[in-house]
Amino acid sequence: MQTIAYQPINPMTYLQYKQLTERLAEQGKTTGAEQTEDRINFTRLNQQRMKRVEKQFVLDPALGALLQQNDLNWNWLVLAESWCGDGAQVLPAIAAIAEQANGIKLTILLRDENPGLMDTCLTNGSRAIPKLICEDATTGERLFTWGARPAAIQEQVKQLKAEQPDISHADLVQQVQLWYAKDRSQSLQQDLLKLVQETLAETETANL
Repeated sequence: MQTIAYQPINPMTYLQYKQLTERLAEQGKTTGAEQTEDRINFTRLNQQRMKRVEKQFVLDPALGALLQQNDLNWNWLVLAESWCGDGAQVLPAIAAIAEQANGIKLTILLRDENPGLMDTCLTNGSRAIPKLICEDATTGERLFTWGARPAAIQEQVKQLKAEQPDISHADLVQQVQLWYAKDRSQSLQQDLLKLVQETLAETETANL
């Protein structure tokens, strides 16, 4: 565990992030400097994905009990961009989990506006998003990070790439989105359940 000093740029609530995404989609724009047709189209598409996840999300009972029974004082920071398909699939679930927990404040940050923070939690050397950073709200100590994709879905991606090394990026993206739709946020919640359990256990041990 470590404490990292930073000054977040343009922090947003989940609602503010959704409103930004909707506004950009209406304007034919996206977040970030790279205003490509693909990223603009993904921003439009991600609005529908987020709405679908919001409607379908069901909190895992074990995770819900753990978060509600413990007196937490955590900040959850999520680095994302409006064009990111993985972000559209997990952000609504993360927001719902934080809302139903005791003592978790969720803040959304755009990756490209916060490169210094992003570079403290790279995935295999890359700025993969979404990335969730959990911090102690009092001390600023970093408790855990998660991302950029649920472990179970990432394992499926690895297997698919091994079986079809020449698969196109478009086909891979389509398959990943199908896995997300079938999974219904369960793999994400299993990842977070494990991380929260480990963090609470470490905190309890440290306080003995």
